[in-house]
Amino acid sequence: MNLSKIKTLRELTGLGMLEVKKALEEANDDMEEATRILMTKTIKKEQTRRVASKGLTSVETHGNEAILFEINAETDFVAKHPDFINMMLDLGNVLMHSKVFSVKQALNAPYQSYTVQDEINRIGNLVKENVYLRRFHRILKQDNQSFATYKHLGGKLSVLVIYQGDEKIGKELALHITSHGPKYLSFDDLDKETYNFEEMMLLKENPSFTKLEIEEKIKAMCLYDQPFIKNPDQRVKEILNQSKVVDFYRFELGQGIENKLNCRLDIPCDGSKITVTPSL
Repeated sequence: MNLSKIKTLRELTGLGMLEVKKALEEANDDMEEATRILMTKTIKKEQTRRVASKGLTSVETHGNEAILFEINAETDFVAKHPDFINMMLDLGNVLMHSKVFSVKQALNAPYQSYTVQDEINRIGNLVKENVYLRRFHRILKQDNQSFATYKHLGGKLSVLVIYQGDEKIGKELALHITSHGPKYLSFDDLDKETYNFEEMMLLKENPSFTKLEIEEKIKAMCLYDQPFIKNPDQRVKEILNQSKVVDFYRFELGQGIENKLNCRLDIPCDGSKITVTPSL
């Protein structure tokens, strides 16, 4: 048996010699077929109490469509691994030009001669950690609207803004959202249910908060009512002029799952509200 093929397949898949030899035998020494067989295998990893909240997020745009996604692993080491970084770039391109709208669809999307799930499994095998596609959203905009994006620290945080206005405003808004972390668009448009929820959470934090203090703290969660990052003397809504924010999304790595072993990996579980509504 060709030892160079075994070496190549082990480096590619992270699987053991016996599994690689068996796949080559099954594929009659055909590398492409052996690779396909091995890509469907996942190493059974030891049970761990480490929360898979590390990894990277990403945002991509093309025409009137944008995607945001997050892939989690157990340690920061994985996010620095060149194969993990390359996977994020490749998946961004593959998923952006696909028609998938959900995590389930994304995992089943074609990737080379196998699937996105197989590629994620391969990376998990290489780094010997559990690796998951936690979140995926596709967002559509109108022709008269624009996208602005910002990725912080290589993907620890990804921001998407849908807006109407000039390009400079879009970039500044994306930077502001990255820094100030708003949860809602405008205090004036906040529904009563959301207000009551935030009021309840604030009173749990400090039962002595007054109505006025609660209102100010909730305003601080709203993009339009925050002091603008480049001029704190003005609120965001005061610098927009003829521009308008249609919606925004802020994907922060591990949001809602940090140190929560029981957290489901497909939804936020910190009480946060998704601002951008995926088109389903």
